[in-house]
Amino acid sequence: MQRALIANWIPYRLTYAGQDEWIVKWLDLGSNRMIKPFFDETIQICRIKQRERSSLESLCNIDFMLDACKDLISLEPASFIFHVSRCGSTLISQAFSSPEENIVIAEAPLLDEILRAAEKQPEIGASRETWFKAAVKAMGQKRNFRETDYLIKLDSWHIHFYDLLREWYPQTPFFFLYRRPDEVIASHDKRRGIHAVPGMIPPALLKTNEPAHFGADFNRYTAQVLEQYYSKMQDICRLNHPNNFFFDYADGSNKMMEAFSQFTGISIKDSDQMNLRLKYHSKSSQEVFKPDALLNNEKFFFEDCHKAYEELRSLTS
Repeated sequence: MQRALIANWIPYRLTYAGQDEWIVKWLDLGSNRMIKPFFDETIQICRIKQRERSSLESLCNIDFMLDACKDLISLEPASFIFHVSRCGSTLISQAFSSPEENIVIAEAPLLDEILRAAEKQPEIGASRETWFKAAVKAMGQKRNFRETDYLIKLDSWHIHFYDLLREWYPQTPFFFLYRRPDEVIASHDKRRGIHAVPGMIPPALLKTNEPAHFGADFNRYTAQVLEQYYSKMQDICRLNHPNNFFFDYADGSNKMMEAFSQFTGISIKDSDQMNLRLKYHSKSSQEVFKPDALLNNEKFFFEDCHKAYEELRSLTS
């Protein structure tokens, strides 16, 4: 089978150059599989190797990316994973990334940059769909030609892009993960994601008050972010779309894996290997997993946020 000229190369960043001009950065994956907990980690490894060969960057305009991806032999996504953060999504992507038959993309910056392109160019319009599908195709290219399944874990705030993504992928299974808010907030209190720091993600996207409203109370801010996530998931749940599935992390990681496999049709290739992976931290395969101990529940309890979680839980039970 003839390999594409850009085999093993993928687009990985999108920047706005002004005057409706967008620049795409490319990366040579070489023999690296995308098995790190986050896509950024794969990028860092490959960029170091790329810089050892040349100090030049590989850049193109958006039209070249669309043309280059047109004839790639690639898989269609078997599932998109939506999540509220710290609720098992990384564990799923890590567990299913081990078999060579699976392609797993975990929070790729390029996909976020395309979805949020209207922040830089408000009149972007329908172009985003074409760009997004080209990027998804490039990342899902067959590289060893044994690949059979392809899953994409989105960033947590992409829950607010649900309507757009469902329009673009009407038949694709969407798997929604959520968790008790006090547990999520406690995790961010130890090590914050960017959506748990006021101002890092535009409040208009997260549907929160302006950063100044929260002062130094990052936990209260995170609670409002989560409340909006739960509220959006409630709206989605009420649509009763046959290709949507909701799972609460409280129901257990083993059940989560089984539910994901059954819903998406992505088989568990090696149950022993998966069970072994579940014993370790999702973000570090060398660190034995130890559940967080909530020593001060009141510090992480916010009534409106918890009510939104409970309502979601009642809708999905």
